Amino acid sequence: MKHTPALAVLSVHFLIFYIINQFLNPHPDMLDHWVWSRFLSLSYYEHPPMIAWLIRGITVLGGQSEEVLEIGSQLVTLSILTLIYVGTFFLYGRNAALVTLLILCSMPYFTLGSIFLHITQPFLIFWILSLFLLIRYHSQPGKKWLLLIGIVAGFGALSKYIMLLFYIGLFLHLLLYRKIRREILNPWIYCAGILSLVIFIPVIIWNAQHEWISFHWQLEKGTSGSDFGENTLAFTIGHLILFSPIWAVLGALSIWWLRDRLKDGRQAESVITVLSVFPLLFFTLMSFKGSISDPHWANLAYIGIAILLGNELLFQVKRRTIYILITSGLLINATLIGAVFIHTISPFIDWMPHKLNNFQYLKQQGLPDKTISKLKKIDERFYSSEKYIRHLKDLLTAEEFHTHGELIQKSAMDLSAERLTRILKWDRTGKQIQNLLEQNGFAHVSYVVSREYQLSSALSFYLPDSPWPHSIEKPERNLWSPIEKVKNEQSIFVCELQECQGALEDFYQRFKMNLNYIGEVETSTKKRLIRILQVYSIGN
Repeated sequence: MKHTPALAVLSVHFLIFYIINQFLNPHPDMLDHWVWSRFLSLSYYEHPPMIAWLIRGITVLGGQSEEVLEIGSQLVTLSILTLIYVGTFFLYGRNAALVTLLILCSMPYFTLGSIFLHITQPFLIFWILSLFLLIRYHSQPGKKWLLLIGIVAGFGALSKYIMLLFYIGLFLHLLLYRKIRREILNPWIYCAGILSLVIFIPVIIWNAQHEWISFHWQLEKGTSGSDFGENTLAFTIGHLILFSPIWAVLGALSIWWLRDRLKDGRQAESVITVLSVFPLLFFTLMSFKGSISDPHWANLAYIGIAILLGNELLFQVKRRTIYILITSGLLINATLIGAVFIHTISPFIDWMPHKLNNFQYLKQQGLPDKTISKLKKIDERFYSSEKYIRHLKDLLTAEEFHTHGELIQKSAMDLSAERLTRILKWDRTGKQIQNLLEQNGFAHVSYVVSREYQLSSALSFYLPDSPWPHSIEKPERNLWSPIEKVKNEQSIFVCELQECQGALEDFYQRFKMNLNYIGEVETSTKKRLIRILQVYSIGN
């Protein structure tokens, strides 16, 4: 079969990340989307509803389990890769499609993306389909292609608001080329836009019912920030790492290789280039404002880069060079992923931030006021346990350090700053909390409250009966857990040890109810401490 090499690549991709997922838990953001899927709605606070609908479909077919979510995530990623392969095959042939697929598999983003299901994945499916449909329209003009674009782009908008960039890019492409500029007057383009808007109506209805909260949030996110260039460097370095500097450099070089074909607006190369470069420039310019800097948003550019390079490399360089480039890319990707995975399981270095925020906890544990006063003078953050211990020894007496040093260090560790641990041992933490609750006579919990949504969403998945999460930090998103129900039913409050003092203050301000301390759970592996959580019951 002529597509056997591509099937082999996709199969190896699936197998590798299936094995990796056996050591990891779903990311809390993914579990937050799973919560959304339990409460089907026309839209949600931060994003449109497609991710929730998708996860609901996955869990209806496969069941509510960690493995189902992980395999579902992999299958969605493989769908993205397959779509790009098929589209490139029809554009440029099998060899170009295979090179494109290998380029994508050498980009960390399209491999690490298999680990968890997120908003962007269904969105990319519709973006890619819209891109290839637009290419087909320019090579074979006809209203049917525009109407199909309208339908597909509409579902893209139900996935992520930035689908709007596709239509902006479409018009920008028409404006840039004099020979096709008259297409701006084509009524079927506007019919396509209307069709997309009709499909997008659920989001409009929901927002109209909720004071346009999603649009306000997106506008605030996109326009907040004032420090010029604050996030540009992070954005640039981030997307170079996620998509590999090899392909970034060659992608820029491909523009030169394609210079003659870019003169014709109906060529696939011109469509792909404009629809790739425009989003990258947009997000780069926004990063100068200090507001938008998520590197993975550059995926729209690198999809196009991969497609163009998949074909262009076959003509511009020797086959041996292609093999070297792809092999280098795959090795760099494998090294990066391997290093991240190993560090997650067994850290290479101790860089854990240390800063005391929970003095109340230390007082409850018996630390003298005199010692606490000394600790309050530390207003800086220390990195590494060794450095923090050294500082404590300088600050405290030998007796104070001997008696309380270990406790102080533990309570100062900012475990939440280690982002990699967010995909570790939530199943163990859930069992620990459940055992703690049962020991204290709690047979059932209806709601789990935390300051930030990721913690309560993760516990919702791993605690028995899946109690509904409630976020204090973003109360607007609690569609499934109105505060009055949380107050009147059996509920618990959970906080990370270092942040508990502030989290408790936020709880009292919002709920104006008593909390009863139940206990503390400490989740760790042989090599590292992962999280320390305090658990409270709400009410009397």
